[in-house]
Amino acid sequence: MSLPKPLGPYHVSFADFELRRSEENKGSRSGRAAEPEQQQIKRNGVHPNAANADIKAAAAPPMRIFYPTETKTRWSPWDVKERCWIPHYNYMWGYVARAFAPSSVFSRLGISVIASIFYSATWFRLPIQASVKKPLWTPKGEEGTKKQRLPVVIFSHGMWACHTTYSATCVDLASHGYIVVAVEHLDGSSSMAHYHDHEGKCKWVHHAFGDKPVGDTPMAERAKQLRQRVGEIQRVIDVLKSLDQGSLMQNFNSVMGRASLDTKFFQQRLDLNHIAMHGHSFGGATAIATSGVDKRIKCCLAEDVWWEPLEEVDYSRLAGKVPVLLLNTESFNWAALRNGRKKFMKGRAQAHNEASPLITALMTIKGTTHMDQCDFPLLFPNIAKIAGMTGALQATHSKDINSRACLDFLYKNLLPPETGAPYLVDSVKEDGEHLLIGEVTD
Repeated sequence: MSLPKPLGPYHVSFADFELRRSEENKGSRSGRAAEPEQQQIKRNGVHPNAANADIKAAAAPPMRIFYPTETKTRWSPWDVKERCWIPHYNYMWGYVARAFAPSSVFSRLGISVIASIFYSATWFRLPIQASVKKPLWTPKGEEGTKKQRLPVVIFSHGMWACHTTYSATCVDLASHGYIVVAVEHLDGSSSMAHYHDHEGKCKWVHHAFGDKPVGDTPMAERAKQLRQRVGEIQRVIDVLKSLDQGSLMQNFNSVMGRASLDTKFFQQRLDLNHIAMHGHSFGGATAIATSGVDKRIKCCLAEDVWWEPLEEVDYSRLAGKVPVLLLNTESFNWAALRNGRKKFMKGRAQAHNEASPLITALMTIKGTTHMDQCDFPLLFPNIAKIAGMTGALQATHSKDINSRACLDFLYKNLLPPETGAPYLVDSVKEDGEHLLIGEVTD
């Protein structure tokens, strides 16, 4: 049980960052993410929800930043906890609660027992294929000169997931020279999430509707969560800008321990003119919605988009008129999703601009299910197969095809034309046998 090694030529490291909260931005009594006083989220003259000018801006969520490094990933007893795919018992509790709803005292007790057993049995055996807080890669010949900036990909996780659920994808992207920021959303959609309050105390955010069947949650509530997610992504970009400018010192980071980001790593190294938004499921919807309101995002990769929480205003923004990859699995395809995708594609076609055509790539990986785009089938292949969480295509093969499709799209649509290797992904001819491709340029 372990994640596969990255596809790219570079070794990968990671570090964690969470901007310290001020007194006026402290946690709410509900346990959900804190929100400042009434203030409008506004980026480049556009509201994330034009229908609600009074929407509150979410506080910046915790983030794990994956990046290329020259240091090989080696086993170390000091890094076992940080590299563990499940970094805390509470995350295991959240995953188990997905299978057994915590609707009573007895069910919560049962979840605690099962989570304790699984956490004890697996935490040492599930390492992320990346080192902890090693120096950022510097191209040869650039020491002592102005160093190359690296393009940024922000990753938004899906429902019942967290910031480590897509580590294999994030590591693959980072191994090709991207700085990948995996966000932990605090909207109550995670299996479990955490943040530190203004006093530095760790607070845990449970899944907001975990005691109810999935279908019983009104879509209006999911739309509210989506709006908070959009605000969180925008705050993450603000934080990245401050890190690049060097205006955030080490004491601005509320994360303690070995994985705490050295804020000097990214000074003048983040290419914030080339930011891509990437997400899966609810995170795919977040990628679409955020790209539609924030002009700082130049490319959108949306995997198995959960279209239903998107509102009419989100469709009308057309994902910011940036290049969009819709990368789907074969089984995630019911009527409401097809209708949402059709509505999105129709809007893209109507917004056609001859001077700057909208590029929309449609791909479906044959023999895959919704969960094949996260880490579960890679770590627990037998359980995933029995539970129907994975398709006929072998999990590592599915992951490789998925990552290569994303990397190829980024190379063609995010980076400037004169940029060459190391960002170019190695093509595999056999991938085409497993992909249904329909690329539309409107």
